[in-house]
Amino acid sequence: MIVLNYIAIGALIMFIMEVIINPHKEEIAAINKEDEPFEFDWITRTFCIVAWPVALAIILKHAIQWIKNILK
Repeated sequence: MIVLNYIAIGALIMFIMEVIINPHKEEIAAINKEDEPFEFDWITRTFCIVAWPVALAIILKHAIQWIKNILK
């Protein structure tokens, strides 16, 4: 059950990323000077679904350090 929840959370995060990025595909392509708009391939999707806790840990680590520096 834990593995299923882990995969479901990763899939939800990936879905949200695609929904947020989709309206801005052409803008991103123009900024990067690319001919075709950016799209996630299945390897990237799978990696993001599996590796989301690592990204969350890095973000939380830096956020905690930032808050500690503000409170000093």
